[in-house]
Amino acid sequence: MLKRILKWFFGVILVLFLVAAALVANAIWFRPWFLNVFYEKVFIEFVFDEPELLSAIGLVEQFGITGHNAKLNDESPAHQQKQFDRLRRDIAQLHQYPLDKQTASQKLSTAVLDWFLGVQAEAERFQFHDYPVNQLFGVQNQFPSFMANTHRLLAPQDCDYYIKRLDALPAKFDGLLEGLKIRESKGIIPPRFVVDEVLKEMNDFVATPADKNILATSFKTRAAKIAKLTDPQRSDYQGRVESAINGSVYPAYHKLIDYFTALRPKTTTEDGVWKLPDGDAYYAYKLKESTTTTLNPQEVHSLGISEVARIEAEMRALLDANGFAG
Repeated sequence: MLKRILKWFFGVILVLFLVAAALVANAIWFRPWFLNVFYEKVFIEFVFDEPELLSAIGLVEQFGITGHNAKLNDESPAHQQKQFDRLRRDIAQLHQYPLDKQTASQKLSTAVLDWFLGVQAEAERFQFHDYPVNQLFGVQNQFPSFMANTHRLLAPQDCDYYIKRLDALPAKFDGLLEGLKIRESKGIIPPRFVVDEVLKEMNDFVATPADKNILATSFKTRAAKIAKLTDPQRSDYQGRVESAINGSVYPAYHKLIDYFTALRPKTTTEDGVWKLPDGDAYYAYKLKESTTTTLNPQEVHSLGISEVARIEAEMRALLDANGFAG
């Protein structure tokens, strides 16, 4: 009797395991059977493809998933194209879920996701219409900021991940350079003032001795708070960080500096998207992306002017009623 019960019990466990495995396999490699799982899959695939974003939101560390903290985002054109290919696949799969079988909440989620994915996929035509190295939010100035302010340093393993990320920078910048050269071939070159600003910024960055660089000083400050590290271990890590700055980080920046130095003679003082290939179409696309409307640029401009006039008239009436002049 006991043998029969055990046999039945393990049989049930096996069936449950096989069902769970089938659900997981379906969710990972195929269109999920359940729409809510599909929503989650779209989000999970996106964030796991962007390790820096995954580190920033800190969702999975609590489950012991930390390997992404040793990696940097892939800036290569091939990775960019992979994202557009996935967007088209996601749109096609989303449209395979019948609307008449969805709840009101799902219909709303589907409409929002469909719009978002569609607008992002539409950007494929303009995927090189930007300046990824710029004086405000460029890859070159976001990297030190990310490492100093976002990369976690709570345990010894985080220190190892930190060094791996420093050593991964040359590959990240190589992918970035590949994209910059494609932009250059298409006539998409930053204005001269942008090139001048980023060259000054990067030259100042690499002129700083490694031990005074923010990548080293921020690491030292935060590593001092890791209780599980001994002083000799901290010293060893600090030396490895400074070696990585000199051996990986600075050479990567020098390649970027050399590229922009050679690019500068080709720059002009013209700015604005109107100077880009199909600049008017790109402007209209960015307007659609930012406003979620189908209004054309002139309609948005006219609406802005009329709204300013309306608001000023209401303000003037209130000011006049209270005796304010001017």
